[in-house]
Amino acid sequence: MTDNRKPRQLGIFLTGIAIGILIMAAGIVGFREYESRVRWGGADPNSKIIEIFTLLERHSILPFDREEMLETMYRGLLIGVGDPYTQYFDTSALESFRERMDGAYVGIGVLVSLDPDTRAVTVGVAFSGSPASLAGILPGDQIVGVDGIDVSGRTLEEVVGLVRGPENSVTTLTIFRPYENTRFDVSINRQRVEIPTVFHNTIYHYGETIGYIRIEGFDRVTLEQFTTALSELYAAEIDGLIVDVRNNPGGSLDTVHHITNMLIPEGIVLYTEDAQGNRINHYSNATYLGLPLVVLVNERSASASEVLSGAVRDTQVGTLVGTTTFGKGIVQSLFPLSDGTAIKMTIAKYFTPAGESIHGTGITPHIIVEMEESLSRRIGNLMLEEDIQLQAALDVIIDKILP
Repeated sequence: MTDNRKPRQLGIFLTGIAIGILIMAAGIVGFREYESRVRWGGADPNSKIIEIFTLLERHSILPFDREEMLETMYRGLLIGVGDPYTQYFDTSALESFRERMDGAYVGIGVLVSLDPDTRAVTVGVAFSGSPASLAGILPGDQIVGVDGIDVSGRTLEEVVGLVRGPENSVTTLTIFRPYENTRFDVSINRQRVEIPTVFHNTIYHYGETIGYIRIEGFDRVTLEQFTTALSELYAAEIDGLIVDVRNNPGGSLDTVHHITNMLIPEGIVLYTEDAQGNRINHYSNATYLGLPLVVLVNERSASASEVLSGAVRDTQVGTLVGTTTFGKGIVQSLFPLSDGTAIKMTIAKYFTPAGESIHGTGITPHIIVEMEESLSRRIGNLMLEEDIQLQAALDVIIDKILP
């Protein structure tokens, strides 16, 4: 008689192993889901995404693009942070951002930012001589439509990507001008823009030669442009210097650090504190201007402009003239992702040399000079007799030179 116990025992043994493997696998999956729930503080978001896609595939009568849905989800995820400066960049937006920071691109020649209250894409600067400037675009204008597309709720880089296009092509922008409460369309010819962020000249006032430098943004090209401008003014044997950062929305922390280093004595330009409370000091050396100095500021002087203004104020090497600045005292950094996209997020607060955080409050100038809004938005395109803030700055410089 044949003994069938061994095969039966072997089958039971193998079945037990299989069940054990399944239990182990289930345990691993369960642990991963548990780990994900713990990490996100609730249900596993990946499971929910799959669930949504499955329902759409089974029941939706409308076509949908998985990739576009995911891209939109990434943008929305960062909008949920509640910080207008934290953004998701797809590959196109990332390229656009890097080109703008490099200082040359095909576009209309504006520097824009996201209004922290309304989240509207707002013009900070329409660069002098640019297609936008020639078309009448002014600081404070809001871009609410591009080529018939409503851009309300879109991220800054999405709107920039829509405005960009082939050289010599035309884009039609819908503009809302808040201080006039007007809405209008304007067609602009896209051109290759070499961004001039620094403009300078000499002004003769009461027999003295005053240097004037206007900085419209702190991009990578700005440091070289500023250095050239300052060298040319030194060669003109100026008796004092006015640095104008009105309507300047900011830019690179590294750039403003190096520029401020030329204006203030040895010491701290600013310091930053990250999420862990780690402090990083940014120093200046002993080589600096050493001339009577005035910095012109207004309510649209933000971020890097406030770094420069705060350092000049706290080191007492110059006088601030104008109106209280915007109040952006935080720092963003770009983090590339593995698929060629990136996120920009707020990583630190910055403080003036005296330890003041100006975020939400701004910097109040030593001498307050209010100016009509319609004139304030045309800084750089005003006659001297129209610019009462610049007139006040010249008088301050003269008082420093001829006490």
